[in-house]
Amino acid sequence: MGPHRRCLHGHRLDVAGMTRTYSHVLGLHATCCLLCLELHTDRPAWYDLDHTVLRRADVPPGPHPRVVELVAHPPDRPAGVGHIALQVHGRAVADVDLQLCGIDRRACVEQISVDEDYRRRRVGTVLVAAALALGPGWQWSTTKIDSAVGARAFWASLDTADVLHLGGRAYCSHMEGAHDVA
Repeated sequence: MGPHRRCLHGHRLDVAGMTRTYSHVLGLHATCCLLCLELHTDRPAWYDLDHTVLRRADVPPGPHPRVVELVAHPPDRPAGVGHIALQVHGRAVADVDLQLCGIDRRACVEQISVDEDYRRRRVGTVLVAAALALGPGWQWSTTKIDSAVGARAFWASLDTADVLHLGGRAYCSHMEGAHDVA
């Protein structure tokens, strides 16, 4: 995801200060907020994962599999529900279910699930960015937003108002048809 302007706690990194490192084990860059370190907050650092690099689930990992990767699971039928999973050591720790229609250039984020240990680390944000990258310029929506505090906090933290209509799914006839078959 490249350099950030704010840390996980919302501090402006140009004011707070930051360092960038690289983990050869994970194959990822990391960013650390220096102010968070001084304040002894939890989560002062995070890894940057390129949300545009996806491996299709039907393509086996290469000879040197990534420790952390995004894996795309295409739908069973056109305009059906597929998902993108974030895998760590080959185990899915988070995923986003989504429905895309290339004909009508519409897409819908159906649901996001993140294991408890990986929450509040921008994992959901990376999944939404990966989903949106599949249909740039398309009409994006979500299904109804869960009323739980964590779900509301997540969606409220995203800066996607210009590209993603929250809580008002906008299915096209192909997407509705794919639901009817299921």
